[in-house]
Amino acid sequence: MYKNIEILDKEKSKELKFDNVDTTQIAKNVGLIPLGFSEVWYASHSCAVIISSGENAEFLAFTGITPEISIFNKSDIYIPAFIRAYPFLNVEVKDDKEQLNSVIAFDNNSDFVSEDKEFDIFDEDKNLTKEALAKVELVRELNRQRDISKKIIAELKSNDLLIKKELKININNEEKTILSEFYIIDIHKLVQLDDETVASWARKGWMGILDAHLKSIPNFEKILRLNFK
Repeated sequence: MYKNIEILDKEKSKELKFDNVDTTQIAKNVGLIPLGFSEVWYASHSCAVIISSGENAEFLAFTGITPEISIFNKSDIYIPAFIRAYPFLNVEVKDDKEQLNSVIAFDNNSDFVSEDKEFDIFDEDKNLTKEALAKVELVRELNRQRDISKKIIAELKSNDLLIKKELKININNEEKTILSEFYIIDIHKLVQLDDETVASWARKGWMGILDAHLKSIPNFEKILRLNFK
């Protein structure tokens, strides 16, 4: 999945159509799924919600390692918006001035996108059809929420509240690194945070997000035990 990403273009993409997909099957192929801030609580019930590395760190749901080793092999698991929007997604590209701009793209996977699928992407007037627009609007809302998540995490960084972690597992007596770098909140530092900052974050609704993140970390074991037992 997501191996042939193309920018959505009214001319180049005008003949393309897409099919609705089994979102669970798509999700099984994505081990780290970007989350909007409002999704952290929902995802935390079954996934380990972690914080990515890099300058624009965000919340990610760790859901598994392979389609066979995936939390989505269980029923009634929350499907994040990133997956529900498939085949559409947001990407950032540089313009002539080397500035990054967010644009709508799609995964040009012939299993789900081609000229003989069910739903047109564009109508005769080169506007998005209602089916495509519903998914594109989902992408836009997710992107808005991801931007807010990045601001939350930037605040965590500025208050030195993140701990670097890695995930390793033992397979046939051989240690394998699954995630080489991710971050979680240092709960000991969080509880020592000054009252003014805590109150400010609580008013913004951040504390519930941080709590859900922390409570989700034991789900690493749940996901791996589920599939290796």
